Amino acid sequence: MNITPNLSELLSNFDLGLFLTQNKHLKAEKFLLDSKDNTKELNTLLAQQLLVYPKADNKLPTFTKHNCWFTSKSFEQASSEETAFFKASLFSGGQMLDLSGGLGVDDWAFSNQFKNVISLDPDSFLNELVRENFKKLGVKNIIRIDSIAENYLEKTVEVYDLIYLDADRRTEKGKAFFLDQGKPNYLAIKNLCAKVSSKVLLKLSPMIDLTYLKITLPNLTKIWVLGDKSEVKEILAYIDFSKPTELETELVIINNLGKSIHFKDKSIEPISPKISNLNYFFEPHSCLIKGNLYKEYAATFSLQLLSAQSLYFTSKHLPNNFMGRAFETIQIIDFSKAKVKDYIEKYGIKNANISKKNFPIEVDEIKKIFKLKDGGEEYLFFSTNEKGLKVMFHCKKIP
Repeated sequence: MNITPNLSELLSNFDLGLFLTQNKHLKAEKFLLDSKDNTKELNTLLAQQLLVYPKADNKLPTFTKHNCWFTSKSFEQASSEETAFFKASLFSGGQMLDLSGGLGVDDWAFSNQFKNVISLDPDSFLNELVRENFKKLGVKNIIRIDSIAENYLEKTVEVYDLIYLDADRRTEKGKAFFLDQGKPNYLAIKNLCAKVSSKVLLKLSPMIDLTYLKITLPNLTKIWVLGDKSEVKEILAYIDFSKPTELETELVIINNLGKSIHFKDKSIEPISPKISNLNYFFEPHSCLIKGNLYKEYAATFSLQLLSAQSLYFTSKHLPNNFMGRAFETIQIIDFSKAKVKDYIEKYGIKNANISKKNFPIEVDEIKKIFKLKDGGEEYLFFSTNEKGLKVMFHCKKIP
């Protein structure tokens, strides 16, 4: 989107809250077709607000409350408020440098922890929106600069307590997952970063391979795997150039109230699989799988893996704040089509939530074989136990 000389004045004087109230019923496409009075530039921007605001209320409630401006791309790439505040809680100091400012959600969170935040982005139009947003939010200690990271790092004489980078990972071929594929390319500028700060925090794709990070980043100090209620949302890699240290991995699940559950890697031997102690059944959160800490987690809380290859847990007790979904075990059935069919008919199960791990039959085929529809309060898990026998767990979800 092109920038006009009076854009800043336009943004400051336009009553976005009133516009959204009067036009929230309109689709963005319909608004563009019907609009004639305002500038083409403003109409395009307003259409994006109609498109983004319905989604932004959950992800960025403070920004929508203050009628902040968005672009579709910057919104999709932005952190949620909960993850932004978690990241900010990890560091504090005098000056912080953000090499990839974007919508500025992370800048806003970090501004509570640092005396000054210097934020870079090459998109001049977006930067005007962000500066106006910071005014609306009452933030005065963030300086947004129109610049690419490489140019700024080559010229700056300042020293920063932290460098933060959330590289743009979208390419013409789709989303990229490697460190040298983002803009800016961290591997190309890491020496420049090391000259002006001993500490670097990278926000990375939830799809990135953690082993790749450990091989590629020799000064990697800590990895955070951040998730919401159901999935991994982002990976944080913390690099400390000042001293070598043993790498630590921490899993963090953050709910929509900002509360979090944590688990760090520990040197604990997993409990050997047993078929007993099956009062409760557990499906571990994807953060445990991503961080490859599910065995340590099971050992820490005296849970048992259904089998060495299974990613389901069982236990006699119910741990507090389990990382994942917890269920009460109603019945365990040695799997055969005849046995499961008889059981389902006996208990009149018509609808069920079906999952499977380490099991040869796909979920759609299971539903077809036993004439089951999705949904309801019944949960059926299909897997293979430590003896290599196929089993079905009939469970009730624990709220």
